[in-house]
Amino acid sequence: MAKTLVMTALSPTMQDGVIAQWLVKEGQAVKAGDAVCEIETDKATMPYESPLAGTILKITRPAGQRALVGETIAIIGKTGDDWQALMSTEPPSAQAQPAQQLTGADFPALGPIVPQPERPSSLAAQQNTEATTSPRMPSSPSASSPLARALARDHGIDLRSIRGSGPHGRIIARDVAGLASSESVSANPAALDTAMPLHNQEARSGSLLRNERVPLSKMRSVIAGRLGASYAAAPHFFVRAAVDMERLLDLRASINAGREHPIGLNAFVMRLVAAALERHPIVNASWEGDAIQYRPSADIGLAVSLDSGLITPVVRSCERKSVGSIDAELTDLVKRARAGTLAPDEYSEASFTISNLGTYGVEEFTAIINPPGSAILALGAISKEAVVRNDEIVARRTMRITLSSDHRVIDGAVAAAFVAELKALIEDPALALV
Repeated sequence: MAKTLVMTALSPTMQDGVIAQWLVKEGQAVKAGDAVCEIETDKATMPYESPLAGTILKITRPAGQRALVGETIAIIGKTGDDWQALMSTEPPSAQAQPAQQLTGADFPALGPIVPQPERPSSLAAQQNTEATTSPRMPSSPSASSPLARALARDHGIDLRSIRGSGPHGRIIARDVAGLASSESVSANPAALDTAMPLHNQEARSGSLLRNERVPLSKMRSVIAGRLGASYAAAPHFFVRAAVDMERLLDLRASINAGREHPIGLNAFVMRLVAAALERHPIVNASWEGDAIQYRPSADIGLAVSLDSGLITPVVRSCERKSVGSIDAELTDLVKRARAGTLAPDEYSEASFTISNLGTYGVEEFTAIINPPGSAILALGAISKEAVVRNDEIVARRTMRITLSSDHRVIDGAVAAAFVAELKALIEDPALALV
């Protein structure tokens, strides 16, 4: 008997998805667990695995179309089964429009589409050098997926220079990611010390957004809903401290001496936060309405901004990992976050989150709690300040930190004790070994 394959929620916030490409054809036999297509969600592009074994009798959503969660994308069964009866039960709303005809608000993981000024880049220079020997680029780019366009804008890549590997030559995210790898965050470890500005489309486009009304992207809509609900439901309160960074920065410089890929500051902070959470497990918890769930490990997320919104890659069990291991994992996660290829379990269920805006000169700020965690740490800029040490005024590199806490889970004294512990660990990292 023929059965339907429906769009399933591949991420916690997914409401619909775009078929990036089909990996099978009609009439092809598949086993349960086989990847049959790739789905673009509000966060990433992920494979869709068939829950059933059988033959693909009909593909009802061609590549480039979207479907709401629960809508049919294909029909599977035995050869000769009547699949048309299932088609007749499909509601009229299920007839999706081609993704290329949708507005910006309909695109998953795609920010507002605005003209972008050209940016100099190594890739652009290479394209100019090869222009005399390469075939002339087409006047307009081939069809491309939302994620591919967002990634191309982020890296200053001209889509006309790319040959797509998707259906009918459609350019998909992995086509752009291959070219973007030379400019990826792994080539610039310092980029891991912060996230891009949350609205960097405006910064890059100058006056192009003046007096314009731009529809929300799918990711921005999700962010608005989740963080709005968080701030409305969780009674936030804030604890601040000024932290002497001299010893930690000296330790980092010593460890990075001679290293080909220096370890970013965020990895050190994440490891020390994990040590503080081990000593104050009340902070490492989630509010569940009728209970508080204390988490078994320090699963720490780092807020990373994309053109289309915000994503929080999570490093699991930081308390059991070295700084080098955390940095290597974080580098990979951030790179794939910007390429749109993270799996849902790589950006969800953080027990604690860190947001770092320090390298933009932001002295201090407060962050909104990222559910299901009950606390988020905001890191400000590191700057030299005049402080008193041994009754003398000296210059010390100082950073201000702010802990936002959910008062339903964390009391003021608990938050203060956690911040005091973290401050002590940062000011003397050797204490993390005791």
